[in-house]
Amino acid sequence: MSTAGPVLIVLTLGLAALVFWIWAIVDVVKVPDDSMFKAGNKLIWVLVIVFAGVIGAIIYLVVGRPEPGSQPMRPSPMGPNQPPPPPPGALG
Repeated sequence: MSTAGPVLIVLTLGLAALVFWIWAIVDVVKVPDDSMFKAGNKLIWVLVIVFAGVIGAIIYLVVGRPEPGSQPMRPSPMGPNQPPPPPPGALG
């Protein structure tokens, strides 16, 4: 009985898992803004994928990957360095 068949299957699955793992890391790194993720941020997802391997990549795909065509959340019209407006009646 030949062992070439099962070995070839295991190597093919291993290569597919490696390609999927690398694709997930590249996909996380290419997201331009942390607000686009469904949950978490870029650092968290890179750590999950690196330390959990293919399982982490699957979790990212299901839980965190941005929807196709999603846009970053727009900043507040006040801007990050402006103080909040005064409460009603405080000026008059």
